[in-house]
Amino acid sequence: MTGLLRALCAFSIVAGCSPGVRPAGSPEKQRVSSSPEPRSRITLTYQGVAGWQLTAGSTTLLVDPYFSRPEIESEAPISSDLAAVRAHAPAQAAAILIGHSHADHLLDAPAVARLTGAELIGSESTAHYARAAAVPATQIITVKGGEDFAFPSFSLRVIPSLHSALDGKHRFGANQVIPSDVTLPLRFADFGEGGTLAYLVRSAGHEVLFLDTANFIERELEGIHPDVAVIATGLRHEIHDYSCRLMSVLGSPPLVFANHFDDWRRTPVPTSQLSPEIQADLAQFRAELRACSPHTRLIVPEPFSPNVVE
Repeated sequence: MTGLLRALCAFSIVAGCSPGVRPAGSPEKQRVSSSPEPRSRITLTYQGVAGWQLTAGSTTLLVDPYFSRPEIESEAPISSDLAAVRAHAPAQAAAILIGHSHADHLLDAPAVARLTGAELIGSESTAHYARAAAVPATQIITVKGGEDFAFPSFSLRVIPSLHSALDGKHRFGANQVIPSDVTLPLRFADFGEGGTLAYLVRSAGHEVLFLDTANFIERELEGIHPDVAVIATGLRHEIHDYSCRLMSVLGSPPLVFANHFDDWRRTPVPTSQLSPEIQADLAQFRAELRACSPHTRLIVPEPFSPNVVE
């Protein structure tokens, strides 16, 4: 472990350091792209929490769009803030990908689907909520993990995954499914996880992996070597050697975007205004990547600011 990493470990309040950090000289896996397309420009825009907009040519995809910031401390039911949705959602989108059905990932997705005409892709739990929220059945695609779908301008591999370890590993939410007969609106606590999925999007010659929560199933990622990886960081210290194991199995992606690192209860703020605890944790994540994947470039995105990837 480098001196810098030791110092950050000692300083960080949010997360502990993994003892398995690999040295900077560790060999990297050979990167082989499965995409037959010539590579062209894409744009990735962070929308706060685990929300993203990916634009490739005329195609727009959304991941976990969450623009509302409802009051969650009470037992009152919560609903989408339609003004916030209209302010931030694009006019049109091809698809919305939902990693799991907690409120900070799913609450706004039906409203965005109705507004944009996008197909809403997610677990059975996600599909139940979408139907209850009046999304037409023709716009809902239910997945379990393992699917690899072709669409007109992109392809999508659905990857079985795991949620981050909550409450010091004592809370397990995979059995919490939003039922088929659900009545809306729901309380925040009633949004069951419903199982967690990761997504590999192939478009414009790029392969972009989205992990919307800080956990993964290593064997499910074998052979997946994206050129862009969008990686959740919050609570990663609960997972053994999270950063280095992930970089190793993915073949050290050239570009990583931090994901799900901000305060999901607040309106997104510039990275310079993040709390000292969050900034320290992001600095630690940067040091972890530098130690075990030195050729990987990390971007901590500014909310609603486009990032162009050539």
